[in-house]
Amino acid sequence: MLGTPRVHACLVVAAALTASGCKEKPKTFSTTVEVMQVRTFGAAAGPKLTDLDLKYIQCPGNARQIMRAGKEFSECGTKLKVGDKIPADVVLSYNAERGNYRNEITKLGACAVKPDQKDEANYQMVENCTEVKASGVVVGVRCERGRGPELVAKCPWLRRN
Repeated sequence: MLGTPRVHACLVVAAALTASGCKEKPKTFSTTVEVMQVRTFGAAAGPKLTDLDLKYIQCPGNARQIMRAGKEFSECGTKLKVGDKIPADVVLSYNAERGNYRNEITKLGACAVKPDQKDEANYQMVENCTEVKASGVVVGVRCERGRGPELVAKCPWLRRN
């Protein structure tokens, strides 16, 4: 019984190290996004917020990032317009609160970005649509919203597990 507290302490430390060490360190990826929509709010007294709809153009299907950027980005990103194709830095990291991987755009062109991940205005949409044919005629469209292996292979920052 003499070693019991020491054994318990070692087990607690080992469990903590295992839990924190299971996930990879954050990774940064460089990609190109196309600006699908840009809206700036508060322009009378200088831009306060900018809402962006960005499409990851190298990803298969339709992978988009909808985000709201604060005043710091808004002052730098005033020249963005629909159709612009700009470089983006994306950081993929494990989010312990949600129990999965999350990504965050940290730079668009020359502008640093710091979106609030808890703001409901920031989200991703991923879908891959194909035509449904019957007797050689298109009768509809089928859209998959999962993050399949093909998508994650070309755009690893979109992984969730």
